Amino acid sequence: MVDEQTIGANIRRRREEAGISLTELAGRAALTKGALSKIETGKGSPAISTVLRIAEALECPLSELFAEAEQALPYVFTPRGQGQIITRDGTRFGYSYEALALAMHDKTAEPFLLTIRPGDPSGTFHHAGEEFIHMLSGRMEFTVGEKKLRLQRGDSLYFDSSQPHTTRILGNRPATFLCLFIPGPKTRKTARRRDSAARSTSSRRKKRS
Repeated sequence: MVDEQTIGANIRRRREEAGISLTELAGRAALTKGALSKIETGKGSPAISTVLRIAEALECPLSELFAEAEQALPYVFTPRGQGQIITRDGTRFGYSYEALALAMHDKTAEPFLLTIRPGDPSGTFHHAGEEFIHMLSGRMEFTVGEKKLRLQRGDSLYFDSSQPHTTRILGNRPATFLCLFIPGPKTRKTARRRDSAARSTSSRRKKRS
């Protein structure tokens, strides 16, 4: 499981490498300086939408803020129940995010398996890019902008995630759904350039050694 300290350290490292101040990054990610400071020091548990905004502001792939793969792979196989837990009962909403492909470099989207349980508070999110969800079990009310939708097993939804969107569990059973985060074009292009540069640097180091 990736804990808050690891996420915070990765954010701070990427920010310092980019030469961006705490105040500047906080402004870009629509956060207060104090909130960002808590995240960087591991004292805050950011929601996934918050980390997405930070990744967008840093122009880096989301995976860099959670984990660094030792080498680029042409595929990622994740057996059932063995995805990497990104947030679990540590965020202000209590949602569980199981990352399904963090080790894959230069990918267009970031897939997660999300679980919301009865009693978890309703969360409102917004971040750059687009999002796709497919319901696997349970029921929930999903609001995009002004539109309220009721989703149940088998339903799918694709939407502009820069619009405020809200989740609310319906009934007394957990809701589980596949969620695909698709970053904006700017973030995708920057992430690809950095992944390519990283692989090139690694290749040169191996040749010298």
